[in-house]
Amino acid sequence: MRDMNIEELSKSQIILLTLLVSFVTSIATGIVTVSLMDQAPPAVAQTVNRIIERTVEKVVPAGQTAATVVTQEKTVVVKESQLISKAVELVSASTVRLYSRGETPVFLGLGVVVNSGGTIVADSGMWSEGVADTVAELPDQTKIHASVTKNDAAAGSGFVFFSTATTTTEGKPVKWTPIAIASGQPMLGETVVVLAGQATARVAAGIVTMLDSSTATDTPKIIETDVSADAIIAGSPLFDSDGSLLGLSTGVSRATSPSGFISAAILLKSAVPVPEKEE
Repeated sequence: MRDMNIEELSKSQIILLTLLVSFVTSIATGIVTVSLMDQAPPAVAQTVNRIIERTVEKVVPAGQTAATVVTQEKTVVVKESQLISKAVELVSASTVRLYSRGETPVFLGLGVVVNSGGTIVADSGMWSEGVADTVAELPDQTKIHASVTKNDAAAGSGFVFFSTATTTTEGKPVKWTPIAIASGQPMLGETVVVLAGQATARVAAGIVTMLDSSTATDTPKIIETDVSADAIIAGSPLFDSDGSLLGLSTGVSRATSPSGFISAAILLKSAVPVPEKEE
């Protein structure tokens, strides 16, 4: 058999050869891309998320009772910055600023609303011994009185729980937005966000650098991050790009690591009714 000379190929053969080369190249590119994504760290893999949107249409031909369902799928690329912005919006709606009561209120820290009854969880380290009452400022700038119902300062988590009045200081009803609480630990290297700010909201992003490896189920676990300690204040919530609470900054966590947080999963085991995040 004589060798084939490319100059002797017809137009149809050249087109078929081009299609073959393009097909083989596409397969090779796909294999390399999948291999690289499998080897990429979680922090890199999280930068882009793909969401499949489904459009369902019912087609009913004339004279027929059966319906044919046509499903169309398309891939929408969502940047991580967009997910974080949405998560900050969700968490901010469930975060309050806490002040001392008196003629000259003093800012104490942040707290998060954990149920529809208005229970607030915060850092017990911000309260002096014997102080039981405070004022919570809601996201819409209205204020409401809150009283300590449980202080876990000595139990290891550093959480303090508040019950709130049924109306604001102006006598208006309150509608609470409870935060979603993650039931498990985040992944090592996962992107996390911290909310802070005394007068206005401030955010800082980082990754999880260490997870408490202890197997004890009755002790709080510490989540360490690379978020700057200067960006964290008492009661700062730690959350993921879905807006689910992962942890809370307390005196206990900061004593272990300045950028550490007590895992919020312990809240699901507390005596206070707290709903778990819906999957």
